[in-house]
Amino acid sequence: MPDTKKTGGLLAFFTLSCAITWACALPTALAFARHEVPGPTALSLAGLSAFGPMLAAVFVAARHRQVGAMFRPWRGRWRWVVIALFTPMALQLTGKLLAAALGWPASVWVNLPVEPQHVAALILLCVGEEFGWRGFAHPRVVARYGSVRGSLLLGGVWAVWHAMYLVSPHSGTIDPVLSIMMLSIPPYAILYAWLLERGGGSLAIALALHAGAHLDNINRLPAEELGVRVITLILVAVAATLAARSLRSSDAVRRRAQPRPR
Repeated sequence: MPDTKKTGGLLAFFTLSCAITWACALPTALAFARHEVPGPTALSLAGLSAFGPMLAAVFVAARHRQVGAMFRPWRGRWRWVVIALFTPMALQLTGKLLAAALGWPASVWVNLPVEPQHVAALILLCVGEEFGWRGFAHPRVVARYGSVRGSLLLGGVWAVWHAMYLVSPHSGTIDPVLSIMMLSIPPYAILYAWLLERGGGSLAIALALHAGAHLDNINRLPAEELGVRVITLILVAVAATLAARSLRSSDAVRRRAQPRPR
């Protein structure tokens, strides 16, 4: 049975993460829905909303006296940090090549962060999210449910957490294109798990993979380029399926290596 000291607090963390983020992001979402420009307070809260997972993790971990653990480890195989950083770009470039071969060429091959808000998102979202999702929650869901099921659970909650960001500033309604982004989050959670395992568990890998998704952000493509998004989503799902097979094998090896109770 999993050690409750290592797996406890997940429900509280998931609930608090969503509650903090949604409460902070709500004023901006309401302004978009009314076709208004968000005020300074709403925008400040929207920036703070990215730190919902970190704040929730600190609160829950403090109850278990484990705050320090969520900011570790950093040592690992550093070449995997570089691999993680460019994994989203590699998947997306492959998707764009396949889409172009099918007659759906992308207007931009690499969607670099060219505006200040893009750079801010790259930094704030990585820091605000990853110490919660991967620093706190990932070790616990893996210990309790295994690498694949645990990652899918975490990815599902992570996708739902994004719900308040789906209101388009242009239409004031839910952006259907971003729903594809939400579908990609659970398989990406498996890729996180696989890269973390290969790289020795360093949180730098998680931060790099998250940064890579903003370094080449497919959500900045025009909405009409749906084919590129769908093909990239399929590639992510295929990569996650291969990663899941590897993770299951590693989990099986670890189970066999554990001493049997007498």
